[in-house]
Amino acid sequence: MKDYLNIDDNGQTTFKVSQTPKIDFLIKEKRFDEALTEINKLLKTDNDYSNWNLKGIVLDKLSQFEESIECFDKALQLHKGDDIKLNKANALYDWAKVTFFPEGNYEQALELINNGLDTLPEIEDPSEFYFLKAEILEAQENLIESQKCYLIAHKEFDRLKEFESQTDYLNNTSDTLINIVGSDFYSFTPEPGVIVDLVKDEENEHDPDAIAVVFENKTVGYVANSDYTLIDEVKSASSIKNFLLDNQKAEIQFVYMGEYVIGKLL
Repeated sequence: MKDYLNIDDNGQTTFKVSQTPKIDFLIKEKRFDEALTEINKLLKTDNDYSNWNLKGIVLDKLSQFEESIECFDKALQLHKGDDIKLNKANALYDWAKVTFFPEGNYEQALELINNGLDTLPEIEDPSEFYFLKAEILEAQENLIESQKCYLIAHKEFDRLKEFESQTDYLNNTSDTLINIVGSDFYSFTPEPGVIVDLVKDEENEHDPDAIAVVFENKTVGYVANSDYTLIDEVKSASSIKNFLLDNQKAEIQFVYMGEYVIGKLL
């Protein structure tokens, strides 16, 4: 992904090289400052798109990202080539990466990686870009969009469709939902469609509002009742305790984001 490539009319990729052996040598030797000097000399007499493209590559290597993008844009004004778009996308990726860490400017990093994805030619694999976008969104605590990006990066499109369906349900349902915690501790595997009983556990020494989740006469978990175990779309044990029926039941819907066992009150 990070090599700089040409793409010919048959869709084949080849390594992008300069027409000037001296510049080629300087780039291969990672003498980028000297290479930049030579390219600037060349551009004084030859305004060809390939020279602007090459200058953009060298500036990217020098971490002069803004100037690099300007060069790729000049090259694209002269020639709409996928090789130039790929180089520009890679520079945007590099810029986003350092803006994310160590600079910690998440908002700008997200804007840059989105621009990179928009620029990347369709024939290229965007996984690396989506991984970085997922990390940025996670740092912004936008966990839902982050999860979507991770699934795209891993090419798990069936899981993505399922996750989007679950998210849509959570955001739009009128059902009263809960999150069941502690199933691992009780060695209980939550399966969609399983019916459980909800029983007030008023003698619970840790939480007077505790509601036990019971399956086949055994406690298999509790209704979540603390901030770190709740999401906006579910009710806490404290909020449902007063209207809980004596024989209240709930139906497990799904496990959301691999963490939240979502149940619907019946």
